[in-house]
Amino acid sequence: MRQYLLHVSLASAILATSNDVAASTIVDYRVQRWTAGPGADGRTYAIVIASEPWSWREALANATSLGASLAATPDSNALGFAMGLATGSGAYDCAGPWVGGFHFAGNGWQWTTGAAFVPFAWAPSRPAQAIMLDSAICLGGTDAPDGTWVDSLAGPDAGFATRSAIVVWRVTTDCDANGVPDQLQIAVNPNLDADNNGLLDSCPSIGPADIDGNGRVDGADLGLLLGNFNGPGVGDINHDGIVNGADLGLLLGAWS
Repeated sequence: MRQYLLHVSLASAILATSNDVAASTIVDYRVQRWTAGPGADGRTYAIVIASEPWSWREALANATSLGASLAATPDSNALGFAMGLATGSGAYDCAGPWVGGFHFAGNGWQWTTGAAFVPFAWAPSRPAQAIMLDSAICLGGTDAPDGTWVDSLAGPDAGFATRSAIVVWRVTTDCDANGVPDQLQIAVNPNLDADNNGLLDSCPSIGPADIDGNGRVDGADLGLLLGNFNGPGVGDINHDGIVNGADLGLLLGAWS
């Protein structure tokens, strides 16, 4: 987890210093959990479609805003799964969707997730961008994936016009249990979160076990409770004046 956070922080830091990130709207998506087949990691993936062509940095910013990351395709299993998602309207308007492969001027190729980079899927004559230019990877193909990667400039002046990206969540909130992360539903239709608390308005409150109010009872809540164990205040789920085993039992019973 620490390695993952390091790489996401690196990409986010470079993103924060960039002046080429524009606002773009996600207008469509297709979601699938990778639960079967070689390499399946049980995580939730989506291809997201923007209203207009976007840069790799903009796609990364949108993924981050969803609590996700641009997906890595570091081996043939992950690439095959991503290709299965990269179908339908908007996936291939010119080039295929952005994924999480990138290099910044003078540095080697890497994945936003921190996975090792093995250059097994480059299209013929790729990578083609100068090593001193920021570049990123989208899936190769015409109208559909062909099993390759293509490198393109990461900024809005990229040679390819793509308005899609493949994103992945380590943890999702899905309070209506429809298989779509709540953050993604809200991004497409902000009216689903009229009170702007980051949760679907249609979902009932989880209750006091959701200590941090993020719509889930998970490790973050457990950490808050244990940090105040045998004391009053935060984590006192049953309101008896002390955080103890009774509160821990209630939290574990409500675990998302």
